[in-house]
Amino acid sequence: MLRLFILSLLLCTFAQAQTKKAPVNKTPVMETDSIPSDSLIVEEEIEVVSHEFGVKTKRPKNNTGRVKLCLNLVLGDSVLNYCVNDSVLKDPEMSKVLFQKQVADTNYVLVYVAAFSKPVDKVACDAGKEVKLFFIRWNTKTNKVLASQKSIESCMRGIENMTKEPITEWDGKSVLQINYYRGGNNFMELKFDPANYLIGMQGSKEF
Repeated sequence: MLRLFILSLLLCTFAQAQTKKAPVNKTPVMETDSIPSDSLIVEEEIEVVSHEFGVKTKRPKNNTGRVKLCLNLVLGDSVLNYCVNDSVLKDPEMSKVLFQKQVADTNYVLVYVAAFSKPVDKVACDAGKEVKLFFIRWNTKTNKVLASQKSIESCMRGIENMTKEPITEWDGKSVLQINYYRGGNNFMELKFDPANYLIGMQGSKEF
């Protein structure tokens, strides 16, 4: 009788163990990102424009881009970053605003930029210079620009500056006259008259 009782008790315990539910796993499941795993997130690089006058070379980020020369002009709270393609005048060592005149919303600026020649193959230009003048009409309200540029000295392009007085020492009041030679019979003259600045730089082949 005792054996029958023990056997019945064991059978009941076994049946209860079979019907007991497995414990629930309460570990949180991390939700998958909605962006596909093969997507590439590229953060746009924001270029900080300096609030100071300056000129620098901007190199491309890939093989298809162009080397640029960028002028950073400032007038009060207005800033203009003006760039042109230029692979000859690189990393300028000297830049100066020679003339600046504000009329209504337009700022008229004459800028001198110079650099030592930095040739890749033309070794003879290691001691040469590259010099340009920029005349910029800048609407500070719309940031629209009309600009002209002149190379007045370039070892890489065979331009010889024949001006007697240093251009950077110009007084900003008298007529600025620059003479340079481009080879052959091309003797050039460039003038800028601060009293008639609206017409910008004026050039000729006679001097």
